[in-house]
This record gives sequence, structure tokens and C-alpha cells, in this order.
Amino acid sequence: MDADKSYRRPSARRVATTTVAVLFITWLIDYIDRLVITLALPDIGEEFHLGTTLQGLILTAFFITYALMQIPGGILADTKGARRTMVMAAGGWTIFTAASGLARGLASMMVVRAVFGVFQGMYPAASIKALSERTTPEQRLTANGVMSASNPLGSAIAPVVAAPLIVAFGWRGAFWAVAVLGLLMVIVLWKGLPRPLAASEQQEQAQAAPTQVPLRQALQLLKSSMMWRFTLMFCGFNIIGWGLVSWVPSYLRESKHVSLTGAGLLAGVPWVAAAISMMAGGYVFDRFLRGNHRRVVVPVMVATAGLLALMVRAETATEFIVWETCGTLVMYLAYMQIFGLPLRMLPVEYAGVGGGMVNFGGQLAGAVSPFVMGFLAERFSYGVAFSFLGVGAVLAIVGALVTPQTPEAFRAGLGRHLKTQDVAPAVLVETA
Repeated sequence: MDADKSYRRPSARRVATTTVAVLFITWLIDYIDRLVITLALPDIGEEFHLGTTLQGLILTAFFITYALMQIPGGILADTKGARRTMVMAAGGWTIFTAASGLARGLASMMVVRAVFGVFQGMYPAASIKALSERTTPEQRLTANGVMSASNPLGSAIAPVVAAPLIVAFGWRGAFWAVAVLGLLMVIVLWKGLPRPLAASEQQEQAQAAPTQVPLRQALQLLKSSMMWRFTLMFCGFNIIGWGLVSWVPSYLRESKHVSLTGAGLLAGVPWVAAAISMMAGGYVFDRFLRGNHRRVVVPVMVATAGLLALMVRAETATEFIVWETCGTLVMYLAYMQIFGLPLRMLPVEYAGVGGGMVNFGGQLAGAVSPFVMGFLAERFSYGVAFSFLGVGAVLAIVGALVTPQTPEAFRAGLGRHLKTQDVAPAVLVETA
């Protein structure tokens, strides 16, 4: 009878594959819902009589609450369960995606986007937790790399989807249309996500750690200065990412006089390159460059800064996109070293809080970069605004220089705040 049950249970590989597929699709729709507004900003600004500074403030309203919810989202996932947290988050942000199309001015749009950010902010750490529960340690970095590739790919698809919707239905109708995708996503999450491996496989590991921990224990990770240094590094990285995502479509439409549809297509090209680069970078790091992410992050960010400088000097829209594509292709080689490395070495039960801490830095960048760039574009020029992205490269390099370079150093840093036995299994996997 036990053999029969074991036969009917899905294998670890099947659970991991299904999980990655469900989370990948969910993240794509997350990004479409989130980034429709970047292509609609010129139309929103015209209707509400807003300059680029106030348009940037609309984006910042989302990113402030989105950033602030990263750690609470991780705590919810670690203490209440990943699936429950993700479904609640997806349902909430779908409602407020639709509500974005009802805004009647700057104030109402900022309120709606802020609440939208609260629900979207609950999701990232919960998705990391869900992935950790449904993969073995050997699968985890590759699975995380594939899932994370949905982020730049979502940045590529979002403007391509948004442009025809805005042309066909106006900017308000575009929000309502993508909300329908969000509703479908909630159903996929609820019905399609497999149970965690502990529930879907017969395991005889008596001392297997639980995947949920008490709130007080989860909060211990917040005391780790080492984890906050990874937060700083990801903040620098995403100052560049969110700056490009937020303002390239408007720049192409307003400064280069590219059509709405053309801007959507051009703006998506660099992020296809980024998705490919992210997966390739994770593979190369995992196979050849373990133990010293500084060797990757520092030269990659220096090269990225140089390519972005060439982008700023571009005279045509095509030349601009070519240099931006080169920049994202190089930059995303370092993504898994910055974001994935600490998550691989953390125990599963702390994956939610740990993911929330690192991602907080990346989304704090989203609160800063769009507003600062909008102000610089309005006060000076888009060239000055895009030059601000160099600040992100500098912060990422500083973060790389002050974070631990080996699993042993990582373990020692965490050992001051977590029980040693909590940290050891993850690190042993990393050094195997």
C-alpha cells in the first residue's frame, strides 16, 4: 500500500518543473500588470496635466509600498504559508490594476498605485519561499534562475502587450484588460501549484526542518548586517533596471517621436537580452565561479556603466536601443550572483524573510530611480536623467566589495543570529 502511494506521488523533478512553470507564468502577468503604466504615462500626464516629475511620482507611489512590503511578505510566507500569501497578493493587485483605470487625477492615481504596491509587494518573497519548498537544494539555483528570467522577459512583453491595448481601448481600458489576465493568474496559482515536496514525496528524513517558523525566529534574520549588504548591492543593480524600464518608453515617444506601438516594440528588445543573460550568468557562476561573486559583479557593473554612457550619447532611437541592449545583456550576467546567491545558501525556512530583505533593496531603487529621473528629465534633459543610472553601478560595486565571498564567511555571518544547525545544511550544499 505504501508503495502504491509512493508510485502515485509526483517525482521531485516533476514538482520542480510544474512549480517553475506556474511561477514563471504568474511573474509574467505580474510584470504586465505592473508595467502597463510605463507606456501609458504620457497619455496619463496629458489628461491630468502632469510633467515628468509628477509622472515619476506616480511610479514612486507604487514602489514605496512595494518596497516596504517585501519583508512583511516574507514573514507572512514563512509563518502563514507561501501559497496562501501568493493567492491573497495576486487577488488584491488584480483588483487594484482594474482600479487604476478609474483614477480621476494625480491624488487618486497615487492612492490606487500605492495600494496596488502593497499587494504586489507581498508576492516576491512568497514566490521564493514556494520555490524553495518545491525544489531540492541541487535544483534550487537553476530553478530560481529560470523563474527570475520571467522578470526581464516580463519587462520585454509588457510594452508589447500594453501598446495595442492602449491604442484599442485607451489607457483606462488597457488597465481593465490586463486585470482579466490577473484573474486567470489567481486561478492558475490556486489550482496549478503543486504541494511542497514534503507533502508530495515519501521522505524518511526524521530531522527534516519545517518550512514554516515562528514569527520571532523569522525576525532574527533581520539582525544580520551581512544580509543588508546584499540588500545594498541589489539596490544599486535595480536603480539601473527600474530606471530603464520606467523611462525608456516615454523617452522614445517624446524625444525620438517613435509611435506608441513602435515604442512598445523597441522598449522590449533589451529585456529579451536580459532574460537570456540572466540564465546564462546563473549557469556560468554555478559551474565555474562559485565562492567569489566579486569577480563577476565588479567587472560587469563597470562594463555596464560604460555601455550606458554610450547609450546616453546615442543620436537615434535605434542606436539608443542597441546600446541599452548591450548594457542589459552584460548587466544581467551578475543577477544571480547578487540576488540568487544568498537565497541558495539560506535554509528553506528562512527563504521568505531572506528573499524579502534582498528584494527590499531592489524595490527601494524603484522608489528612488523613477522619481529622480523624472525630475532630472523635466529640469534638465533625458540625457542627464539616464546618466543618473551610473549611481546604481557604483552602489552595486560597493555592495560586492563588502559582502562575504565564500559560503564559510556567509555561514559565520548568519551564525551570530541564527542557530548554527539552521545554517549548516544550506552551506554544505553550496560547498558540495
